[in-house]
Amino acid sequence: MHRTPNRRQIQAKLSTMPPQRSQATAYLNAYKMMLEKERLEEELEKLEARRHQIQQRLAILNSQTIPEGDMTHQQANTNLEDKTPKFKTLTLEY
Repeated sequence: MHRTPNRRQIQAKLSTMPPQRSQATAYLNAYKMMLEKERLEEELEKLEARRHQIQQRLAILNSQTIPEGDMTHQQANTNLEDKTPKFKTLTLEY
């Protein structure tokens, strides 16, 4: 049997020189965060609009299914009372 080696988490690469902190990198990080914030806000607005559309559609469907549900229930009862088959039987020979 083969033994599988123990799986460990990948360690971060260590450097002897720390990264240089400059004003340019600070501005770049701030710009990246600002862009991400704007993107997330736009995505949230789109999701809220879509949620509103879905809720409206559900309300319409709920209002339509209640009366139709009563009709289909009545139709099902009348169909059960009528025992005559509404189809023809065919016999096929090979």
